[in-house]
Amino acid sequence: MNEKMAQTFNRYRDIIPDYEGFLTALEQPLPVAIRVNILKIGPGPFRDLMTNQGYKLEPVRGIEEAFLLHGIEAPGATLEYFLGYYQIQGLTSMLPAKILDPRRGEIILDLCAAPGGKTTHIAQLMGDRGLVVANDFKPERTHVLRSHIDRLGILSVLVCCYHGQAFPLRRKFDRILLDPPCSAEGTYRAGLPPILSENPKVARHLVRVQKELLRQSLAVLRPGGTLVYSTCTYAPEENEAVVNEALKDGEAELLPISLPFPHSKGLTSWNDESYQPDMVKAVRFYPHQVNSWGFFIAHLRKRS
Repeated sequence: MNEKMAQTFNRYRDIIPDYEGFLTALEQPLPVAIRVNILKIGPGPFRDLMTNQGYKLEPVRGIEEAFLLHGIEAPGATLEYFLGYYQIQGLTSMLPAKILDPRRGEIILDLCAAPGGKTTHIAQLMGDRGLVVANDFKPERTHVLRSHIDRLGILSVLVCCYHGQAFPLRRKFDRILLDPPCSAEGTYRAGLPPILSENPKVARHLVRVQKELLRQSLAVLRPGGTLVYSTCTYAPEENEAVVNEALKDGEAELLPISLPFPHSKGLTSWNDESYQPDMVKAVRFYPHQVNSWGFFIAHLRKRS
């Protein structure tokens, strides 16, 4: 690891358990994780199909539709991929949709949807029955989103391009997934491009945007509705501090999260800041706990 990256992560030394194990994990290549598109094929038949084609699959305990795909250089260039049988997606990035727990017939908002892994997972968990509004403020990013929707054969997704902070208030949603732009520190692994989170101005801008997006998300969430806030960064400023604003105002409450993977609890303090005691219900993932991206997830319910 280069010196600059080591300095970036050193500020988390006191909050990451087994910090040396964390640094070691960052030097390991990221495994290829895929999610079976159960709208087209079940996990069992998919495994048989891929095995018969000579692919080596490893099931993931706790996520029935997830597999690790070994020994393949271009997982996005197989016939099975183009047929829409699977989506390439990190293990931890599959968890926000699972925690959101969408139901058939509901109206769901994915406020920062592109490139579409979580959007298509939500539609899949709903059995493609209901409505998923997939929003992204950059039109060029929705091209990739639409391509995944089409390839996977999903019909329940409506794509739109609003600035999330100004998303229209005329519709209330049953559930919302908010995976906002972040410093992406959790995506740093060996062989991948370095993260771009060193500029203090960029960091402050991200926090401001995240708080605005969460505020707008709660405004369009129905009373009693639930929201999952997730990022792929370790920065408490972008995680606990952002969620704490909603808890402090009393507009939302944190729900406990039950997961099949090792994880750490959310922080109740960072540097000189203290957060709501319930923040321990949020979860943090580190690459030496789960061999995937680093992630933060909080599950909120809007008070009636």
